[in-house]
Amino acid sequence: MSPGAQLSGALGLLALATTLPAQTLPVPTLPPPPVPEAVPDTTRPRPWEYALGAGLGWDSNIDFLVPDGPSGLGLAPRGGLARIFSSPRGRLRASAAGSWTGYPGQNELHRYDADVSLEGRYDRSPSTHWRGSASYGLGFSDSSTILQQQGVSLPVVKTRSIAGAMGVSRRAGAGGSLRVDGRFYRTEFDSAALIDGSSVRGTVGLERPLGSRSTAVVEYSLEYVRPDTPGTSHLTHFGSVQWTRVLSQRSALLLEAGASHTPDAAQAGLDHERSFFGGASFTRQMRRSSLTLFVRREVAPAFGTGVSRLQLRAGVRAGISMGREWELRMLAVHVQPDGAGDTDLAHARSDDAFVTLGRRLGRHVELSGEVRYRGRGAAGAFPAIDAFRAGLFVTLLGPSGVPFPHAGF
Repeated sequence: MSPGAQLSGALGLLALATTLPAQTLPVPTLPPPPVPEAVPDTTRPRPWEYALGAGLGWDSNIDFLVPDGPSGLGLAPRGGLARIFSSPRGRLRASAAGSWTGYPGQNELHRYDADVSLEGRYDRSPSTHWRGSASYGLGFSDSSTILQQQGVSLPVVKTRSIAGAMGVSRRAGAGGSLRVDGRFYRTEFDSAALIDGSSVRGTVGLERPLGSRSTAVVEYSLEYVRPDTPGTSHLTHFGSVQWTRVLSQRSALLLEAGASHTPDAAQAGLDHERSFFGGASFTRQMRRSSLTLFVRREVAPAFGTGVSRLQLRAGVRAGISMGREWELRMLAVHVQPDGAGDTDLAHARSDDAFVTLGRRLGRHVELSGEVRYRGRGAAGAFPAIDAFRAGLFVTLLGPSGVPFPHAGF
């Protein structure tokens, strides 16, 4: 995968933040470590983050169109820059990233990726907290964050992506809180075979504690999906109950169960109006290492195909520290649509896995080996297809010495 769009848009991807690649995926939050009252936390983030790198790698199927597509050696310079503005009440992160991948002797397959984004939060009062984000990405379908979140495995074509989100949480009553969130997605393709589209989703959730270690949330969401094909717009309602259990200071489990309802199921490309909605996620923090496991079933739009689909997603994400110099980072996701193997791309099984092993050479230089695998199952006239990419990169790190995450070559 070309890394540019991911250098900033997926900052939490390998840094193990709370967002995982899924249409919606709640992850349990661990309790913060105790801080002595006599030692208040005055740590502020460094104002700048950046990384500059270059690498050499091999791509077994560059355009991901047919099983035995063109392969070749690739050169990939890349970089990212972020400016962090912080105050006692809020924080704003503005970032930009870009990359270029060139295949010697195959000029028509050269590619680029660019991404700009804003992400911030504002604590209006001790009981009211605002958050928001916006991003614009220009690149190719295999580096689109939105398509990765949906598990849509499309041929490699030029893609433009727009995403925005806004939310507020307010404490309500004895330990409970009210959450309201809104989100917008838009994808456009430079291919007549793929369908542009957008979706808007709103969510309201009421959270209540159940003792010192458990929390319950009742949540309702409404999503409006609008493919750029007349007569295919549709609504889906979601209702569920979440239960979070803190198992220890370092581990927690979240379970969710509910149902979704799509009144215009046939128009949306679904076999049934109602379906089960929910799943489970587990997270564990071990000193400088983290692990998250998840499985989830829900109706989600499949951008590029013009329909929505009922799908099961399962995956693992890990960041494993191996001493002071070595670190292993991994993300693997399997998506199994309902009716997998049908005649269109929307019902093709997909697998996406990325692994990087980094070796720190001093504080500001990292040498990393990176591997990515993409696979799509057969669907009607579309054969099964996969691609394997591997590369070796050298990266210059910013003042913080923290890697600026990416999704690899």
